Amino acid sequence: MAIKKDKEISPKLLSDTPLAFHLNELSKKYYGAVSKHFEQLDMERNYFVLNFISKHKNIKQQSLANLLNMDKTRMVHVIDYLSEKGLVKREQNTEDRREQNIVITKKADKYIEKISMGFNELNKTAFKGFTKTEQQLFFSMLEKIDANVSLLPTEKYSLKFVKAKK
Repeated sequence: MAIKKDKEISPKLLSDTPLAFHLNELSKKYYGAVSKHFEQLDMERNYFVLNFISKHKNIKQQSLANLLNMDKTRMVHVIDYLSEKGLVKREQNTEDRREQNIVITKKADKYIEKISMGFNELNKTAFKGFTKTEQQLFFSMLEKIDANVSLLPTEKYSLKFVKAKK
């Protein structure tokens, strides 16, 4: 049963709802803001991946998939897409020919600068009114929640956010 959030429902009552509800609602809002902010870049939803690759030079494709918690097939599609756009290229790993490193191209530099600045702006807005200590505490709490939930038996899930129909 969906919980309707309106002015009549106290935020205190919402604390009785599952944590996943709150995290999912926040994720949808954040992804929506990201999508709107970067719509002029013409690269679908792969801003996170390109930004991540830019911060981890010559990362192995499998390592990238593991770090971003993406299955191998999905990662291949994302890298194919970014490669077709001329933003990344695959290079054979000189230490292990079975592996491929993902490398940023010169064309990607202008995208990366806009993406990095955009995420900084979005995060600044999200943390408006928070002190640096509160921001650090927030991430510390997220890490603890992640560690605790990681101890639970789970099914593997993947969330795919798509633009809602108007």
